[in-house]
Amino acid sequence: MYIIFQKVSETSGQVQEVIFFPADSDKTRPGRDIGDKPMVHPDNIPGMASRLMLNLETNELYYDYYAPETIETKVSGLQQENAELNLTIGNLVLESANDKATISSLEDTVGTLLFEVAALKGGAE
Repeated sequence: MYIIFQKVSETSGQVQEVIFFPADSDKTRPGRDIGDKPMVHPDNIPGMASRLMLNLETNELYYDYYAPETIETKVSGLQQENAELNLTIGNLVLESANDKATISSLEDTVGTLLFEVAALKGGAE
């Protein structure tokens, strides 16, 4: 059996193609001849998907299982992201209101100081 794979790590590769009876021309493609190792079949695990993998140290085939992204998981992720964005926007609006209050207070202080300066100038003449 000749396995065409994409290297995932130093010890494993994801199988792209399995050639059960390779011709000499097949073996010119980048891959690995694993001899008469048995073909494995995936287990049916509800909610999980599988991908055929190759152990690069032992030339053994095995299945890697993972939870595929579904519409429900995408919607859930988007809802969580939306809630986080709404919280961030709320915090920014609150900070903006605080900044406006500070600016207003500073404007009042500047007005008072200008009035006092004007009074002092008027009293100095």
